Amino acid sequence: MIQNAVPWLWCVFLACTAGVSRADTIMYFDLDACIASMPEDTVLHYDTLKMTSALQGLVNRDAPRLVIRFLEGDSVSGRINIDDYWRDKLQEGWLRDHVFVKETSLAAMLTTFSEHFNGWVTWDPAVPATANVAATICGVENLLPIRAESPLFDYLKAAGVDIAVEKSLVNQFDGTETGSAKCDAYLWAKRKYLDTGKCHPALMAFYIDAYTQRPGEPGFHYDDLPNSKVANHDYFIANRAFFFDLLVWPDEKPVDEPDQPLGADRDTLIQLLEAQYQRNEGRKFTTIGGFASWNLKYTDYGPAGGERHPVHTEWEYIALFSTYNAILDADALGLACLPNASAYSHHPLHDQYQQHERPARQPLENKTYVLIYMGDYDSAAWLSRHVPRIWDDPTRGEIPIAWAFNPNLSDRVPYVFDYIFETATPNDWFIAGDSGAGYLNPNLLVGDRLGSGLPDALDLWVAHNKRYFTRFDYDITGFVINGFHGDMPLRIQKAYTQFSPRGVGMQLGFEKPLVGETPFIRHAADIYPRHNNIKAAADQMAGFAEADKPQFLVFRWILQTPTMLKTIMTAMDEYHPEHQWVFCDPYTFFDLYRRHLEGEAPKSNGE
Repeated sequence: MIQNAVPWLWCVFLACTAGVSRADTIMYFDLDACIASMPEDTVLHYDTLKMTSALQGLVNRDAPRLVIRFLEGDSVSGRINIDDYWRDKLQEGWLRDHVFVKETSLAAMLTTFSEHFNGWVTWDPAVPATANVAATICGVENLLPIRAESPLFDYLKAAGVDIAVEKSLVNQFDGTETGSAKCDAYLWAKRKYLDTGKCHPALMAFYIDAYTQRPGEPGFHYDDLPNSKVANHDYFIANRAFFFDLLVWPDEKPVDEPDQPLGADRDTLIQLLEAQYQRNEGRKFTTIGGFASWNLKYTDYGPAGGERHPVHTEWEYIALFSTYNAILDADALGLACLPNASAYSHHPLHDQYQQHERPARQPLENKTYVLIYMGDYDSAAWLSRHVPRIWDDPTRGEIPIAWAFNPNLSDRVPYVFDYIFETATPNDWFIAGDSGAGYLNPNLLVGDRLGSGLPDALDLWVAHNKRYFTRFDYDITGFVINGFHGDMPLRIQKAYTQFSPRGVGMQLGFEKPLVGETPFIRHAADIYPRHNNIKAAADQMAGFAEADKPQFLVFRWILQTPTMLKTIMTAMDEYHPEHQWVFCDPYTFFDLYRRHLEGEAPKSNGE
């Protein structure tokens, strides 16, 4: 119940949305300004973001109605608001006939959209996992989340908002079932929502719970709201995804619950993945949004308090997810924030997109051919956030670039794909990143599958990739990761030739470098060029060059600009001209490499 009157403009909005819906009006809620006007209370700020993101998920379920202004980021011209950027872009196209009405009042926002939620669910700060359980409940039961005894209660009450609590998770979980209150909470939610078919059959959310919400305790360091990943919840709540956050390692105890029985987290995670697999009967891949919270828990990084390296922990998660036919949309901390996906995921896509005409055949010469894999874009958050800085770089178009934009990200950020295809130059080429249309370990789609007893899913993987590759005119996979699980056997190589016939780049090895007409090549190294060490990066790359030519090298770059690539290309000719560097587009590179494998004799240079 809302007691205060709301601004007259929103009375008009309410009148429109109560009867015949005004599909052309979108509230642009300035959450940044709202939080800035609040008391300096990180708990209040966190709870406001969590509630607002959940409301977005409910309101935007079938159409864009509520967009927030929240995320700051970098562009070619300096710091900007990323949400302003995408709002402006979309108003130039898809949303050109829509009106964005700005709002900063939580009370007005809740009033406007009061018919979209059924009340509130309280989560228990003594059991941080209940914050994630509450997110699952939000999507299924249309309830808004709030922590027990949150300062948000008083803040909203002062604004005239009466919070009607319909469900409480307080004092509900004490470890009676598993010895772990956290695991008890997730298994309760599994039985109530996952096993009963109330959650999405092919979507889950792997986001950090409320572990950071411990005011006054060591390790409480979450005034960094964008990296809380809470702004990402809206898309998953809109789609009724199941939320979780559990340690994957079976032989260590999680830092957030060190007294639980050894392996309880992993056992619970397996039960969730098994239930999700049964939910879709193994007929499709589940997308899991999120990532291990490597700087906060579950790894040996600084305050995280775990025992394993962050990359090794990542690989262990991916291995287990792969076993249960799940791919990761990898919102890694640091660049994880993605607001408004629940609204903008409604952006329509064409049935078919076309890349530019493939480049003409080039002569094979005794030179060093280089492919720069421009990644990592296996995260919708990373991709959406970095378009203003990297894609809009004015140098783009001057040199050939292999953009590793995973096509499955189009589910969550279709607006990005529409924009990049609309603005691509003939020097912009799109290839899949790790490990195709989704990040998994393909070696774990067959065989024992870590003892899971599940049938092979290789044919399902081929069909899954073909759908995305066909829609976006992809035929190259730039990087396949198998983590701890070895070289790629010929059977899986043959599967990749069915959707990636022009070439495949590999983290590890493989059985044959040429399968049919599809070449496979292992990446040489990851390179991290910086403006203050151009020569060091050039020297590092040159260290892989050999006297025997032709030679073919793939280097993986992460979040680098076209300007940096052009700078490095010039530096290689300046510092190491003896190797005769040729920086290729992906089609020329793999064509020359294939012809080399087939035994074609190179022409004399310049012939």
